[in-house]
Amino acid sequence: MRYLPLPSSPVSGRHHLKARVNRYLARIREALGRDHEFVFVNGTVSTDPDVGADAITDEFFGYVAHDADQDRELCDNMIEFVESQGPFDGFMGFSEGGTVASMMLIEDARHGSFGGIKCAVFFCAALPFDPDQARAGVIRYIDPDTDGVLLTIPTAHIWAHNAGAHEIKLHESLTRICDEKVREVFLHDLGHDVPGAKSDKGLAGALRAIEHVIENAMDNAR
Repeated sequence: MRYLPLPSSPVSGRHHLKARVNRYLARIREALGRDHEFVFVNGTVSTDPDVGADAITDEFFGYVAHDADQDRELCDNMIEFVESQGPFDGFMGFSEGGTVASMMLIEDARHGSFGGIKCAVFFCAALPFDPDQARAGVIRYIDPDTDGVLLTIPTAHIWAHNAGAHEIKLHESLTRICDEKVREVFLHDLGHDVPGAKSDKGLAGALRAIEHVIENAMDNAR
């Protein structure tokens, strides 16, 4: 399967993006095997680096700007990237990258912008803004109470049970817009991170959720 991985912002340069994705997803990629390909895209919004980030250039780029014009541009740019570099079978997003992945999936579910996405994996992700509203110059975040279930493809939701109450609410809200019949949820104790080298138990649980989602996606594609 072919995936578009979206890390948390910010990143600096294509090489730095690959290094970041490898750092977060190395153990998961290794476990999934060589039949799974990962393709990379940078954010486009100029921002400050994460604490401890190794700067390769002076510019760092994230995804979400909380500005209507830039968020509209983000939506259009990401659609263009997926259309030009696809097809993709799935998205994997960590933190802000997961939020952007969910926005793109809503766009696809509503308009069929880049059909063929079979599954998604969200690490510590939250609800996105509404892509349709962004095109109208309005920033409105998706609300599960009013928008309901928007994503019917298999999804995995992986986050820390020891995160703050507000953060947990954001993660839970994202699960609510995904079809409960084909979603998997795994909670770990690793904080705002992707399970990997720090915990074999956390990695094993995350892989079970991801593998179930992939199996469901492949069954649906048959």
